[in-house]
Amino acid sequence: MPSSQSSNLPKKRIDRFFHPALVWIFRLIVGATFVLSGFTKSIDVWGSYYKIAEYLDVWGWDVPSALVVLAAFLLGGVEFVCGFLLLLGCYKRAVTWIMLLMMAFMLPLTLYIAVADPVADCGCFGDFLVISNNATFIKNIFLTLFLLYLFRFNKRVDGLFVPYVQWVIGGLLSFYILFVAFFGYNVQPMIDFRRFEPGTDLLASADSSDEESEEEAEYEFIYEKDGREESFTLDNLPDSTWTFVDRRLIGGSETVTDGFAVISDGENIAADIIDPEADQFIVTIPDLSKVDLSYTYLLNELNDYISNRGGSMVALVNADEEGIERWRDVSMASYDIYTAEPTLIKELARGHAAIVFLHDGVVVWKRTLSSISYKIVSDTQLSEIDRELDPDSKEILHGLTLLFATVIVIIMVFDRSGRLVAWMLKRRKKKAEKLQAQIGQPDSTAETGKE
Repeated sequence: MPSSQSSNLPKKRIDRFFHPALVWIFRLIVGATFVLSGFTKSIDVWGSYYKIAEYLDVWGWDVPSALVVLAAFLLGGVEFVCGFLLLLGCYKRAVTWIMLLMMAFMLPLTLYIAVADPVADCGCFGDFLVISNNATFIKNIFLTLFLLYLFRFNKRVDGLFVPYVQWVIGGLLSFYILFVAFFGYNVQPMIDFRRFEPGTDLLASADSSDEESEEEAEYEFIYEKDGREESFTLDNLPDSTWTFVDRRLIGGSETVTDGFAVISDGENIAADIIDPEADQFIVTIPDLSKVDLSYTYLLNELNDYISNRGGSMVALVNADEEGIERWRDVSMASYDIYTAEPTLIKELARGHAAIVFLHDGVVVWKRTLSSISYKIVSDTQLSEIDRELDPDSKEILHGLTLLFATVIVIIMVFDRSGRLVAWMLKRRKKKAEKLQAQIGQPDSTAETGKE
């Protein structure tokens, strides 16, 4: 008997920290953090793919691309669904288990990143919010502590839905985030958190890049001659016998100060590429080896279309002169092709091959080439092609979110109504039982008088 009482002492001490308000506060903090993290990853699956690939490159792991894409989908989707379920108080035991398992992996990982600093940022919130590696580790410490509290007390506080409709909520959440992720992967992210979102004036961005890069961002330029590569500064560029290879940031912040820049022989020629007074297509190809050759017919059709409208088309690729010439021969391209940094290409548009539509130098819309049907371009009237190609991502996201929120609210209303009706019926039943008990009880005063 004393041993059982002593074993219950730690539980009683822990129970002193229980309070329903604390449970809801931690649900909101942890749930909202996971929802934001999962949503920003899922809305830009390509960004998550690039970040995971960056980690793998640092560690020297050779993982198939398909598995990296699958990991990018799962990571954002699981974070979003679990975070939302925690916010709503659904699956109180299973969700905390899954989240703690995730933190058991993420906490040591972010500790390693904070100490070794192998990557610039962890990518926890995609391009929406970039925080330091140290801040990421501290954040994960607090999330783990809050989850441990919820692991102990989460089951004691009811959620917003009764258990029999939780699977419906989980299914709706999964469908919503998967649709967002698949759209972002196959077309373009529904919300663009990068530097060159729709509405960005690339000419103004290019001008600011020239002005600010001289003041804050410092670069070295890599040139090749006779199979030998050397680095040069902007003030000490080699003669024309050297071939330009790449540009590297050696000082300042590229993400803050660097705008749209296409470097040729050490000079930013972006202003010469962008047409300020006409419509224009920019084709982005971060890796020529991953482009389907069937896209060449579509690109040539798009080039004919934009040229007939008085516009132009250019391509930005991550390749040297030899690779560009090979692509030009294979694709029979009559449009201009320029070498650009892979980071800039990936920020301008997502996908192995994508197209960006500019009007007077301003980004109007973007989409992957794989999402464009050849028949749309070849059979659609010229006046309607722009409307057909514009993915209108934000409108789709607004409509989907409104539909999702409406269904959730309707389910909540029916759920609450059902609870109210059940409570009223239960109360009515208790009153009836109490009344029946009073009617069936003999009158004690009458019986005493008879005696």
